[in-house]
Amino acid sequence: MSFYRIISVLLVIIILSSLGAYLLIWGSKERSAMTDKGNLPNKQLTLAVAPHIAWMPWYLADEENLFQQIKQTVDIQFVSANYQETIDNFLTEEVHAIAISNIDAIAQLVKREIEADVILITNESSGNEAILLPNEVDTNVHSLRGKNFALVKYSSRHYLLDRYLIRNQIPFEEINILNTREVNISQAFTKKEVYGVVTSNPNLYKLTSTTQAKTLFDSRQIPGEIFDLLVVQRETLLDYPDFAQVLLATWFSVMERLQGYKKGPTLDAMASLAKVTRQAYEKQLATISLKDSPAKALSTIRDRRTRKTMRHISYFIERHGLIGDDIFTDSWVSYPGRSPALLHFNGQPLQQLIAP
Repeated sequence: MSFYRIISVLLVIIILSSLGAYLLIWGSKERSAMTDKGNLPNKQLTLAVAPHIAWMPWYLADEENLFQQIKQTVDIQFVSANYQETIDNFLTEEVHAIAISNIDAIAQLVKREIEADVILITNESSGNEAILLPNEVDTNVHSLRGKNFALVKYSSRHYLLDRYLIRNQIPFEEINILNTREVNISQAFTKKEVYGVVTSNPNLYKLTSTTQAKTLFDSRQIPGEIFDLLVVQRETLLDYPDFAQVLLATWFSVMERLQGYKKGPTLDAMASLAKVTRQAYEKQLATISLKDSPAKALSTIRDRRTRKTMRHISYFIERHGLIGDDIFTDSWVSYPGRSPALLHFNGQPLQQLIAP
């Protein structure tokens, strides 16, 4: 072989080697770009939940590592915090999903123009909130005029009181509200200047089980109006749709256990996590209607009654000026099949769970 032919062969080899290296680097960059667009395996996302009776299934899921048992492109970090702290962290985007009441979702998230999607209505209140009066009060002849009620202002309890007053045609200005932290409600009930309290579990269970109080009105009389939501940052949901799938699959795996032969051990475990007896836990859980199947949950999120309830809540929000002077508009809340508003009831993740 001539010298020139040897040189030509070597040049071809060098060119092919360089081309191969370029293709390898280009392919690596393409894969990197794909991961940057949301396909990155094991992306850690955060769910923050307060330790309420209705939300103990999330605590059990964390205790038994159920989040990690579903193989997807996300890892979920579970954070336990007091209720307002979870909301504050969601507002600052320190956490990606939270459990929250429908009323607070409007009063706190929409107020701050946070774009979020409701992917699950986890439960409805069926007696979990109540107006309580001392046992000695004769509810047939009593009058609320000038009376003091202790409650957390602008909460689901405040909403319940408003609904009672409207139902009974009692002017709002006839009663006085003493803004009281939920942890101080039991103590407030014993004070002479307090005529009644509006509270929820566990205070509701404590006060009624000791025969100190009786119920004047509770959430069973406004069915479906007070409910809890699983809310996800919209940008996170768009980037990581698997996040919703893991959360939903985890919730319904616990719900399935509550319906089968594992119900007893599951209730024992959740009672232990809530630091109450099994009897106390079951009594409180009886005041909550859990969404225990994907089909039921999807039906609820699509139900027109949900829209009617949100109109009641919009009146409450406007009456108390919780979103300034704004009036309720379509830009606040939207429903499946509509363009997303600030708070969007999104049925797609549940639909995907039912029929991938």
